Amino acid sequence: MKESEATTIPELKNDATSEQELTYSYPVHWFRGTIFQILVVGGVFFCGMYNALSSLGAGGLATPWYANATAAAGYVFMAFFCLIGGIIVGKIGVKAALLISSTGDIIYAGSLYLNSKNGTQWFLMFGSIISGCTDGLMYTVEGPVITSYPEPHRRGRMLALWVFMRNAAPVIGGAIIFGLNSSLDSSGGVSLETYLVIIGIMCAGPFIATLLSHPENVQRKDGVKIRMRMAGWRQTFNEWYQVVCSANILLLCPLFFTSWFYGSYIGYKNTGTLQTQYMNVRTRALCAFTIPWGDIAGGFLIGYFLDNQRMSIKQRARWSWIGLMILNLALWTWTAIVTKQLEDEQPVIDWTSGGLFGKTFILFVLFDLATMATQTSLYWIISQMSDDFIALSYMTGTLRGVECAGQAVAYGIKSSNTTDWLSIGMNVGLIIFSLPFAWIVIRKIGVVEFEKISFSHFAHEEKTADEKSIDEKEPA
Repeated sequence: MKESEATTIPELKNDATSEQELTYSYPVHWFRGTIFQILVVGGVFFCGMYNALSSLGAGGLATPWYANATAAAGYVFMAFFCLIGGIIVGKIGVKAALLISSTGDIIYAGSLYLNSKNGTQWFLMFGSIISGCTDGLMYTVEGPVITSYPEPHRRGRMLALWVFMRNAAPVIGGAIIFGLNSSLDSSGGVSLETYLVIIGIMCAGPFIATLLSHPENVQRKDGVKIRMRMAGWRQTFNEWYQVVCSANILLLCPLFFTSWFYGSYIGYKNTGTLQTQYMNVRTRALCAFTIPWGDIAGGFLIGYFLDNQRMSIKQRARWSWIGLMILNLALWTWTAIVTKQLEDEQPVIDWTSGGLFGKTFILFVLFDLATMATQTSLYWIISQMSDDFIALSYMTGTLRGVECAGQAVAYGIKSSNTTDWLSIGMNVGLIIFSLPFAWIVIRKIGVVEFEKISFSHFAHEEKTADEKSIDEKEPA
């Protein structure tokens, strides 16, 4: 993005013209269309069922501390593979990468089954690490697919469709968990049948992954072709470094880091300490089934808002970001009030607990809504920065890698019995800290054009260097 405007930035004229209705719609085969590609990626995520299994805290362990330790280890490896995953995708291709990434959660599910049946905790840690590696690779595949495949004028709605597909897994999985565990009104683990049913669904993921189209075979209604460049190792690492160290990505990193930091306490897909400490099994099973609807609602609300052609791109970017930040801070204020009440009363919450259940349940739903809306908007922001598939894989990989690093730190803190107020204070502090850095980028969207990150100059430099070396070898 151009940085020359220091004080006042002139607003672009007709900033939404690139997103207006197409003057001509090219014919598209459904199998190669962008909607089908989003459905494939979402279908693989659906079959992963990781979120559904995680919704009871490592299978509903009586204490959450070991569950948080395994989650922290998984997120460390996930963060690493998110950061380097774009390089792997560029070398082996999107279909192979998606196929490999669809296998790790099956191993994790098996580790949960054996832990619940035989108490095999070492395999639980191993399964979490394998799942972290493959999930990190999956995020670097799905990121450029959901940001570069869709046409610009409906990118927000395609992101919403992706959110729906990835959260259909915890809804369906949660329904299975709820049906198999609704009679368990005590704390502890879920029934063994839960794992067998979900593992069966997971095995369909690798087959769905083979349906993904290569970028150059995708057909868009605007006729634009998606290119996936092949590059040598030197060029690849140069490009990766340029993206990871670009000013705009670095400015967004504090917001990336904090966007999922809440999970170890409130609970990403209900894995947090607040649920495992205070709710019984059947109430957590109910939450696993119902709370993901908050994610779906958040994705669709923000997706349609970001595609609203009656507002300029600048207005959509600014109003969505301001609204989401206010909502997140308000929810943490609510969390502090609920936490104080729970610490005073030390209840075991059942769905029959009346007002106390209602306060915590609605809080979880709104947190999922706000967090998924925030992440959807972050992907939309990144989609404004480049139209290069490989560049977007590095960007979205950085987004997810930094997010996973934040989750690893958050779960590491809660892997021991630390005070809940530490989690609350750190979340509020990180959000406030990230605001001024993110605003520097947000205020430019729809005002000045991003310099689309392109790496053709690296290829030119390598070619020039090769030609120079040949000339030097030739006799005078």
